Amino acid sequence: MFQLSLVDHLRLTFGHVVYRHRAHSQLALTLSKWSRRLRAGEVVLMIAVAFTAGAAALTNNRAYAFASVALAFVAVLMLLAGLMMELDASAQTHMVCAGRLWLIRERYRALMTDLVDGAIDLDGARQGRDLLMNDLHTIYERSSLVDQAAYQSASKAVAGFDDVTLSDEEIDHFLPKSLQKTAKTEATAA
Repeated sequence: MFQLSLVDHLRLTFGHVVYRHRAHSQLALTLSKWSRRLRAGEVVLMIAVAFTAGAAALTNNRAYAFASVALAFVAVLMLLAGLMMELDASAQTHMVCAGRLWLIRERYRALMTDLVDGAIDLDGARQGRDLLMNDLHTIYERSSLVDQAAYQSASKAVAGFDDVTLSDEEIDHFLPKSLQKTAKTEATAA
């Protein structure tokens, strides 16, 4: 028979939130880097346009004029690509989602701590879990508007696999010793 305790359920959901938080954080960072690179490329191209246009005006050399036009065309294409991809807006959306998930992650950790410390009973923990699940659902509804293909790519990069769950050892990495499952298992085996 399948048995899942309340603490096990909280740990699993906590691990899921950690995984999603890391994926959104990673994607926000990646998109921000690409946005800066794109803007830097635009600046370099505009400097090259100014240089070649100035050289064309001073030397009456048609090669500089053609180079200036070509560079300006590439700069406009790069600008349009940046505007169409909206990297800054996407990065901001993922950053906001990551921030909200971090708060949920910390609330799950606090809920588990309160339960283990006896500060709340099982009914209180279930109520807290239900509130957190509703808050998490709201976050996921709002984050469904983000680019799913980019999110999936970031998820794979963060975890190194397609599954959205973490092992007990990976979850323990984000929890204090008193909430770690593998430390307790090893202590009882010794």
